[in-house]
Amino acid sequence: MAKLNFLNVRRSREKPIFYGWWIVATGLLGITVKQGSFNKNFTMYVPLLTKELGIGVAAISFADMLGRMTAGFMAPLWGYLTDKFGYRNMLIFGGLTSGLGFILLARVNSYFTFTLVLVGLISLGVRAGYNNASIPAINAWFRKHKGLAMSIVSTGNGIGGLFAPLVGFMILSLGWRRSAFVTGLFIIAIMSTSSWIVRQSPESMGLHPDGEDPDDVEDSSIITTEPDNRVVQRDFSVREAMTTFAYWQLVIAVGFRNTVHAGIAFLMAPVMIWFLQGGGRDETESYIIAGFFMLIFSLGTLFLNPMVGWIGDRWHKNRVSALCMITGALSILALLDHSGSLWKLAIFALMLSLADAANPLAWAILGDFFGRKNFATLRGWQHLPDQLMSMSTPVWMGLIYDKTESYYWALILCIMIYILAAGSYWTLKAPKLPGTS
Repeated sequence: MAKLNFLNVRRSREKPIFYGWWIVATGLLGITVKQGSFNKNFTMYVPLLTKELGIGVAAISFADMLGRMTAGFMAPLWGYLTDKFGYRNMLIFGGLTSGLGFILLARVNSYFTFTLVLVGLISLGVRAGYNNASIPAINAWFRKHKGLAMSIVSTGNGIGGLFAPLVGFMILSLGWRRSAFVTGLFIIAIMSTSSWIVRQSPESMGLHPDGEDPDDVEDSSIITTEPDNRVVQRDFSVREAMTTFAYWQLVIAVGFRNTVHAGIAFLMAPVMIWFLQGGGRDETESYIIAGFFMLIFSLGTLFLNPMVGWIGDRWHKNRVSALCMITGALSILALLDHSGSLWKLAIFALMLSLADAANPLAWAILGDFFGRKNFATLRGWQHLPDQLMSMSTPVWMGLIYDKTESYYWALILCIMIYILAAGSYWTLKAPKLPGTS
């Protein structure tokens, strides 16, 4: 008997790493590339693009709005194609398309060609691949550790943002055109090679979610969406999910959150520069300091994403998300005095990173509520109203600045929207299974 127990312990120690964690690593790399090239650091191009193309912040933001609007209308299609043709193919498509977009960005010489490249290639590729493919893949491979796995992937938000000083240095030393060209080549090289690791599901490799043996689980058909609310796991159809109140309340909560995120992320460098110039600094000094505090923001998301995901797996994901939204509102409040204070800018960066860390919990909630089979399609339909809600934020923030030379009233509106997001998350409840009363 002792010998048998020893053999069992030895086998458990020799158990290979669950392949799902390799999917997580690939998704992490993809999100890092996406954030490092576009979401977090494209803001570093904005001050130079406005000067070279002779346009205002609102015009640059309008091009981004068109990209978000197009992505919103295309999102249901991308979700359907992801479920139909696989996560790997969509990751490769997204990388090739966005990479080509950056290469052609180096050649634009007018506002029209800039808008064409941003909307038709960069934005399209970023929103068709990357998160659109990697997050559904995580949902397929994990159940018990879904929140943690998605949060680990989302640390790519922070890692990608760590490259802000490098992007700023590259733009200042090489020029924004050469920087864009190099970025495009890098994206294509990374995404076209790493995506081959991705597999469609654990079942396709003879495995089970989380790498567990169903015989070792007390009841593999039971999952926990809340600490005291155990529900039978069954995949909702797209129609069943979209007729629930919970689905649309989650859409609204995420939409409010992303309404603020769309503006703050795209205009983070200009907002920081505006705040720093309130302390008497010139534009070049403010630009360099802003790059440093974007690094602080990214470090915050890097460390806070796994922590928030871990907490979400053990407490109410919706309430964790709500508290993070309140923190986001308080972070923006620190900028309203336009003092240029470095410690207040640090508070803004760190507290905003906590609000940003809540994003993957929304995906985990969607998977908890509605299952694995139609996750990408449901997420795609969620993106349509989400993008319609958030696409105009950089534009109206830019218009307010162009008219008043201040982001004050734009930030006030962002605070109010964050509070609405907090209320929507806090009152969110799991849907009843179809056929139950």
